[in-house]
Amino acid sequence: MIKTLRENPIKDKTVILRVDYNVSIVDDRIMSTKKIDSSFETIDNLIDNNNKIIILSHFGRVKTESDKEKNSLYPVYQYIKSLNKYNISFSDEFMGEKLEKLVSSLKPKDILIVENTRYADLNGKLESSCDAQLSLYWAGLADYFVLDAFGSMHRSHASVTGIPKHLPSRIGFLVEKELLNLDKLIKNPSHPFIVLMGGSKLDDKIGLIYSLIEKADYILLGGGLANTFLKAAGFKIGASLYSKESLEKAKMIIDEYKDKIVLPKDVICSPSYNSDVALKDLDEIESDDVIGDIGPKAIKNYSRIITSANTIFVNGTVGIYEKKYFSNGTQEILNIIAGTNALKIVGGGDAASAIEKFGYEDKVDFVSTGGGATLKYIADETLPGIEAIEKSNESFFE
Repeated sequence: MIKTLRENPIKDKTVILRVDYNVSIVDDRIMSTKKIDSSFETIDNLIDNNNKIIILSHFGRVKTESDKEKNSLYPVYQYIKSLNKYNISFSDEFMGEKLEKLVSSLKPKDILIVENTRYADLNGKLESSCDAQLSLYWAGLADYFVLDAFGSMHRSHASVTGIPKHLPSRIGFLVEKELLNLDKLIKNPSHPFIVLMGGSKLDDKIGLIYSLIEKADYILLGGGLANTFLKAAGFKIGASLYSKESLEKAKMIIDEYKDKIVLPKDVICSPSYNSDVALKDLDEIESDDVIGDIGPKAIKNYSRIITSANTIFVNGTVGIYEKKYFSNGTQEILNIIAGTNALKIVGGGDAASAIEKFGYEDKVDFVSTGGGATLKYIADETLPGIEAIEKSNESFFE
């Protein structure tokens, strides 16, 4: 049984809190603080219970020495410090004497943010390979471990699955909310259950379709995912993005579940992803056309299905919504979804970005903070991070 911080509070201890502060930073400016802000409920609980907090997070990828400067967590530390809410400090080392001194000087209710855990990947991928010594070192800094980084829980990294081998562990409030809401999709969803899927990470989503198709009444496809299925069904897609590797799987799904897979009837095309766009039926697509959005016939057909739903899972967009001339389909579909009385859950990544961009966050029931973690949890109904916490609970008797 997994232990939550809500039901099993930690008091008067030193706690390692693993969060997901892997945010987009452009010119030293954090583009969205939502991921950071979502960790405050867990932080506040730990502070209210008189704990000392050591925060770990990865940030970007660190493969060369030059990657370190552009992938520092220091701007995140500056943002949290600017809130004047916490007594917070920063360690520019992820291990060593300097870090240890900062930890030893912590007082109850203090917070220490440790530099990007992936700095440890520069020499031997110690973080990403879940190095045993690094896991033990970090665990030695604290009394307890709290995992609140849902977006990283599909990774078997030292700071995710390594530390709980050595410390009694909990999940935080963010992870608890993620599991409670995503379970509504995978454990007896209310029917009709409609899934909208799109985007460019095609091969991962083919697997997700397999895991959802028995539960779902319809799966509506858009983006590069729809292109792959259109090609598998024998339609011409011109020069559009699709997955060669997934064509056979897509054809098998169409053959077995043709009544559940819904493809666009018309599309918005452009010869070069530019503003020179044209509306075309599928039999009109030429060799240099690239599909950037769904057309009005597709929107009408998708709307008919969506408005009948009791449960809707949105994982991706139906077009290249970042470009104005390819954004109409995504905006229209999100507006239709927002207007339903169905349970509406958004699965992170592009879908979450589009929901935020077009102002529908308050019109859905839950937006997951995970990308790959959300997909893997729905497909497997577990994650390496969950299993690590469960095993930790079995090992430590308090």
